[in-house]
Amino acid sequence: MKCVPDIPYDTSNGLMLDLYLPDRLNAKACIIYAHGGGFRKGDRQDAAAAHFAERLTSAGFAMATVSYRLNTTLETFSEQEQRYIASYVRRTSSIGFRLSPKLFGPAFIAATEDVSRAIEFLWVEGSNLGILSRKTGVLGISAGGIAGLALAFPPTHWQTQLVKPDTVVAVSAAIVQPWRLTEQAPPCLMLHGPDDRIIPLEAAQFGANRARHVGAPVSLINTGVPGHAPQVDAILNGTSDASGTPVMDLILERFEAMLETEI
Repeated sequence: MKCVPDIPYDTSNGLMLDLYLPDRLNAKACIIYAHGGGFRKGDRQDAAAAHFAERLTSAGFAMATVSYRLNTTLETFSEQEQRYIASYVRRTSSIGFRLSPKLFGPAFIAATEDVSRAIEFLWVEGSNLGILSRKTGVLGISAGGIAGLALAFPPTHWQTQLVKPDTVVAVSAAIVQPWRLTEQAPPCLMLHGPDDRIIPLEAAQFGANRARHVGAPVSLINTGVPGHAPQVDAILNGTSDASGTPVMDLILERFEAMLETEI
């Protein structure tokens, strides 16, 4: 694979992406990799990014690892948006998730906005960068997965401002606004394990159960791998689902399927 680093996609906020491409052929579509870190830390060049890029480019996809704003405070937003965010935080807190409010507050909204802008950038510039299709998936880790899932089911006030990806794969993440679940959404796959002290499996199960109730296209695989961070290494190292299928193969199947799916 080859890498084109430091491509500006949002100059107003100084945000860049690194684009990984197959060696010889144009990429059939692009997958956005959104790193974890609780919306407080993390980097687009984290240790797992290049490993996922190797798998995706080998399958003919491009992968864009994106930076997004971190530690964004409420004061960044307009007064009206501050009121919306405060109401969302109260509603999520009332569900009883054992999650830090930092995972569904203003920094969460800012990161979701940024990943949306990255999708829009790739829609416009993708063909110039060697990407054949405008179809775009999100592979989000932890906080990055929360942002990706939020784009599939966007917050009410942001619905007309955010763009939806064509599919989302979220590792060690959860749907933090489950009341937004609807049938009219891109397919989402959540990968999680037990004994996760940062984002409990129960939080992911809550969203998956609610999705079944309303007919939303969300599925959850319990990898059986304990802990939060170990999920990524387990997936890259070949852990399988209950049927014995490697989870990485299931991720690639999801991204292949998006090329044939209309939303």
